[in-house]
Amino acid sequence: MRLLVVVQRYGEDVVGGAEGHARSAAVQLSLRHQVEIATTTALDYWTWANHYPIGDATVDGLVVHRFEVAAGRRTDFKELEKHVLTEPHTLAEEQQWLPAQGPHSPALLDFLHDRGREYDAVLFYTYIYEPTAAGLPIVPERAALISTAHDEAPLGLAPYRALFQLPRAFGFLTPEERDLVYGRFNNEHIPHEILGIGMSPPPEGDFAFAMTGDRPLLLYLGQVSEGKGVDDLIALWDSYRASGGRGTLALAGTTRMSVPQRDDVLLMGRVSEEQKWGLLAQADALVLPSRFESLGIVLLEAWQVGTPVLVPSSNPVTAGQVRRSGGGVAYEHESFADALGAVLDAGETMGARGREWVRSECSWQAFGERLDRLVTLAAA
Repeated sequence: MRLLVVVQRYGEDVVGGAEGHARSAAVQLSLRHQVEIATTTALDYWTWANHYPIGDATVDGLVVHRFEVAAGRRTDFKELEKHVLTEPHTLAEEQQWLPAQGPHSPALLDFLHDRGREYDAVLFYTYIYEPTAAGLPIVPERAALISTAHDEAPLGLAPYRALFQLPRAFGFLTPEERDLVYGRFNNEHIPHEILGIGMSPPPEGDFAFAMTGDRPLLLYLGQVSEGKGVDDLIALWDSYRASGGRGTLALAGTTRMSVPQRDDVLLMGRVSEEQKWGLLAQADALVLPSRFESLGIVLLEAWQVGTPVLVPSSNPVTAGQVRRSGGGVAYEHESFADALGAVLDAGETMGARGREWVRSECSWQAFGERLDRLVTLAAA
């Protein structure tokens, strides 16, 4: 089949869960089908500033059609976000969400109008941005929506209510995402495939490097921001330490919030791929405190090197991953210290369970077969 993947950013330098999944899916599908990508010229997901040249490029041997971002994130978006998510507002204000959030790329939408029906199936990644929310309705009869949805307030806004009734098929990352979407939109008649993800083995070699701080080492790896729950994590760590707990909390990733300067909290900033694997291998446990995830990829990476994990029980997606794999503990806020103790006591066993689960569920062969089933459902 001839397939098109539509995603807001695409490239070797692009860091992001949905974008990474889209790239993996495109490469896997290209082993059996003709695959192209339609995307914007943006690299940064916050400003959506034009970065890559307009026009066609080749990434991973695949043709990538890049279109100009006519408007990025509006300077007053945070004010609009607060207003429409937490205060009384009008339908017209909800409809401002997509152009205010960005990226606004009329040229990409024109491409779908002009050429979208040349493809047997079009895979759209992720529901919240305009390339999908405005692009999928152009070719709904051949569309698969990989929504990466989670239980967040924007899911109920006007630009998305009709979107979830339109695709020929859904590609969900987890059973929890499926249950959320079907329960919220009453659209169980639209078929689906639970995709998960494919994972390559960790690179070979010794990635250990000197770490300061006392053991145990609890690692957070991702964007350091309130939106990812790092403020909650630091508060829980404070309580753990106040009750006599020992160790070091390491925060690795782009920092977008204020973090206290203290000996037991290491703020490492963005790390290289080699450093990432070194940290995961050295950590006694990984913690992912985010309240909203469509798939905890970093959990899978931790399990690949046998490191157990901690996740909040309030996040059904990551708690479900932990439950199915046996690779960690889902904690309540009031029992964080006990959960951390349990992970440290049984870390080797939990890490081994997680490793075996990833080997079984995340092989490239299994992922490719699930993708094939999805495009078959979506094909016009």
